Amino acid sequence: MSKLRQSAKGMPCTLQLTDCCNHNCETTVLAHIRLGFNAGFGQKPPDHHALFACSDCHDAIDGRTKVYWDYKDILRGHLRTLDIWVKQGLIKI
Repeated sequence: MSKLRQSAKGMPCTLQLTDCCNHNCETTVLAHIRLGFNAGFGQKPPDHHALFACSDCHDAIDGRTKVYWDYKDILRGHLRTLDIWVKQGLIKI
């Protein structure tokens, strides 16, 4: 397991979808952002193409629940996650 995946454990959800976020740090995982160019069929995108998501937000962006979200939500969560990784020294700029 990569250091970026491990870093999600116990962290707050950075996605925080208004209609579903449970704000439970115990359920937070690294949720990969899937776009047409960053992963093939049955493959995960790289770990730096991800954000911290609680179980309910993760279900929403993976399509397991019918909660509205758009890519502004994804971008906000991804940037929040990147800020955390930079502060933790996991990513250097």
